[in-house]
Amino acid sequence: MSRLNSYFYDIESLTNAFTLSCYRPDDQRVDIYYLVDDPALNDKDSLDFKKSAARRIREKNQNFKGEIYYYNLCSSAASARLAQTFGVSDAQYVNDPQAPSSFPGQFRPVCDTDAGYQEEEAPYLMGYNSSNYDLTMLAYYFTRAWQPGESGKRDRFSAVTAREMRDFNDELFSRYIGNMRLRLWQDKTMGLVAKNFQMSGRHIDVAQLNERQRRVGLKRLLGMLGWQILESDKLKPGPEELADLIAYNVSDVVNLKELFCHPYYQGQFILKKGLLGQYPDLIYQEDGDSYQAKIGPAFVRKDRLTIDSSSANFARRTICPYGRLKDDRAVSFLYPAASVAEKTGEKQRDILEESRDFFYKLFEDENLRKKFDRVYDYYKQFAGKNFNPSKEYREDYGDQALPVSDLSDVENEDTNLFYYQKDGQPSTCYITFSVGGLHGSEYNRDLYLKDHALWEKKQADLAYVQKLYPDPLDLRKAREVTLPDGRVEKYQTFLTTKATIKLMEQTDPADRGQFWRDFSQDEPTVFKKQGSRVRLDDRYAFTSSDLTNHEDFTSYYPNMLRRLNAFYNDRLGEDRYTAIFERKQELDKKRTDPQYSDEERRMFNIEREGTKLILNSATGAADPREGQVPSSIRMNNRIRSMRIIGQLFTYMIGQAQTYAGARIVSTNTDGLYSVLDADLNRKILAKEAAEIGVEIVPEELYLVSKDSNNRLEASPDLTKILSASGSLACRKDTSPTKSLAHPAIIDWALSRYLLEKRTDLAAPFDRDLGRQILAEAEEAFPDPAHRLRMFQNVLSANHSKERANCIFGRGDAGQLLILQRYNRVFIYQDGLPKTVHLYSAAAKKLTPAMLNKRKKSGEAVIQHDQEALSVLKANGLGNLAKGREATVQKIPNLSPDWFMHVENRAVNLLQAEEQEAILHSLDYDKYLDLVASAYEKNWRNLTTSGPVL
Repeated sequence: MSRLNSYFYDIESLTNAFTLSCYRPDDQRVDIYYLVDDPALNDKDSLDFKKSAARRIREKNQNFKGEIYYYNLCSSAASARLAQTFGVSDAQYVNDPQAPSSFPGQFRPVCDTDAGYQEEEAPYLMGYNSSNYDLTMLAYYFTRAWQPGESGKRDRFSAVTAREMRDFNDELFSRYIGNMRLRLWQDKTMGLVAKNFQMSGRHIDVAQLNERQRRVGLKRLLGMLGWQILESDKLKPGPEELADLIAYNVSDVVNLKELFCHPYYQGQFILKKGLLGQYPDLIYQEDGDSYQAKIGPAFVRKDRLTIDSSSANFARRTICPYGRLKDDRAVSFLYPAASVAEKTGEKQRDILEESRDFFYKLFEDENLRKKFDRVYDYYKQFAGKNFNPSKEYREDYGDQALPVSDLSDVENEDTNLFYYQKDGQPSTCYITFSVGGLHGSEYNRDLYLKDHALWEKKQADLAYVQKLYPDPLDLRKAREVTLPDGRVEKYQTFLTTKATIKLMEQTDPADRGQFWRDFSQDEPTVFKKQGSRVRLDDRYAFTSSDLTNHEDFTSYYPNMLRRLNAFYNDRLGEDRYTAIFERKQELDKKRTDPQYSDEERRMFNIEREGTKLILNSATGAADPREGQVPSSIRMNNRIRSMRIIGQLFTYMIGQAQTYAGARIVSTNTDGLYSVLDADLNRKILAKEAAEIGVEIVPEELYLVSKDSNNRLEASPDLTKILSASGSLACRKDTSPTKSLAHPAIIDWALSRYLLEKRTDLAAPFDRDLGRQILAEAEEAFPDPAHRLRMFQNVLSANHSKERANCIFGRGDAGQLLILQRYNRVFIYQDGLPKTVHLYSAAAKKLTPAMLNKRKKSGEAVIQHDQEALSVLKANGLGNLAKGREATVQKIPNLSPDWFMHVENRAVNLLQAEEQEAILHSLDYDKYLDLVASAYEKNWRNLTTSGPVL
């Protein structure tokens, strides 16, 4: 965005200082509002202190070059200025300029619904996690600072102390951390002030624009994107320490602007802002019974949406702005909807029954049919039942309402099914059915067969030994046995650990069979029970690599929902979901049409992203699990029906292709990757797509796939990597939408390696090839800042008492170095200066067995490592949860022997010589170790059959 009138702000609250920094990038200035309980610092606003703070701010923030203004909140003028900036009102309907408020009229916030509102004149106020914390703190501050005066208005200023603000801060974090605004409603004025911040439409919580990572700390995201990670220590009295605190505070707001300028945040802001402009019913009440918005400041909805509202809320309100939609009485597998079938002349079909008929026609073998019937029986449990727990469902159906069924009541022990070949043999590919979606991949059949042959051999050996020694006591006394092939095995191979000569002699010979080992329970299986589910045994995970036909089911869920008439709104007289889908299809063409200008195509693309946001969020918004979650489009039964029908359709396509000779190496609900002759593949797809009523466009590409979440797609000629997901997702750069626990260069190098070694993924890691790939990093990432982001590793501490885990360092001389919560590190060559050896101070949970052992031996129950305890205490975690002790641990994927360089300044802004100094100090061999480890642990196909018994 070329220009946006925005203020970026953040609050710091310590025992003797409270600050709010407000960065105004358009004006190139930062306003510092502060409360300090030190009388020396409140004495006529010391010029020395201001100079010291300004020097620290510029010293610590290379990307801030503007002016600095100070406002001491001990004065009414400063507090009034802050109130006018943020807008303070306890009016019941703040959007109505005539609504009465107990605060002075000049404090009323400018609202985006005001007549003549111009965003150029009224800034957006942007914080991070501000809707939970900062606005709660401000509501408390303004209500305390402005008390009722003689006029009845809150125009009497009463100074607040930093200590009082800190006490309130501590109360929020100790009792209300999940929903801090709950605390405000102990005082109605406070609650209304906070509510009206958001009703103005100008307060934006930037964290909410990134819904996947909204709970991730700002400093971690900034570090990932190459900006500085600057944290404050506990503030002690004195001007120098306060100047440092302000510098840290300014760092957060200056760099919050950098985060907001990332294309992902920009895109979310623009598209949600666009939706608010496109659909006024997201903001305004209904005009009578017209199902049209009544636009005007006095008619703003109490539950209006704002730019930082969730995608689910946008989906709910866009599809059904007023009232609510009615769910089906029960789950049904009839398709399409009766109204659609009547319109198109189709016959409704029960897709669950159709899928069984489909399988039965292909295979007559009763054993195969029983395997399919596991899936059939699983889904049959849903038919005719109600999974909607809401009071609205009970209101809609009254006496006809069905009792609520719960997913926990549905038996789902084994919903895995192989794709079967024409001869009835299982393919190497399988699928897993579930309530939410379909997933499938290929398993390591060669390894499984080797393991099974080994087990069969062990069974045969046992049978031979039992025949040779009918009485196991004789084997025990013989101590070893020679097998027919000449192998010599000790008795322990065939007898249990209880088989002592003394015990066996005391046992009746007829009962000595109990001492033989039972190998029957050790039979290898492709799928095994893990918790409450049966899943693929991790041992048989397999990385597929082949030229595939990618069958992307175009807008699969949206088309299914349309065909089931899921979101038809009687009062609106249309299915707005369908209208949005059709608009998306139109925009798909327009955004690439050369007859439009670049700017027009850009706007088409932004609008298209808005339609996708609604379409993709609708199913989740319509299927909340908890009964108390409000949703105007709640239809648990209809969405569950759609998801199961969709899975069955996808399965039938994949099974039809397997029957014709395909390998379905990867399956998702909305797409398949098929290894099959392209012409035959298209022929099968055409037939199946017509049955479903969904457009399926096959595309040839090369696929390397570990599972449905981790894959790499390349052009058929292998010259270009088209996309990568899961553990390869950051191959191009770090991203605020991805949680990255290793250097991004690993994703890039591993992607290159997998494609290069695509035909030999069972081989050990080729270090020569890996080294060659890493050597090309300079050419691949010519911008030094970009390359530094790729090689950095951002480490974060966990500050919960239950799982406390803090990073610390030791220098070459062994001296202890306390590090901050978030740190950017690089792996340096051995022996270089400015390096440390890194460890983790953790709160280890002691097992009951360990506790009992210590008690019995008279040892201290809790045995803290004193170094680890001192690190935890330095991080404010001295009081650990019960049953945990401080211990030193290795940081995952990092060796304590490695020489690590900590660099928390912005690598994006370092001087060229500083950037090059870091890049030339990197230890490529150790980064190569990380690439090798990622390959060996996650992508290499096992070929040897180790012990499985």
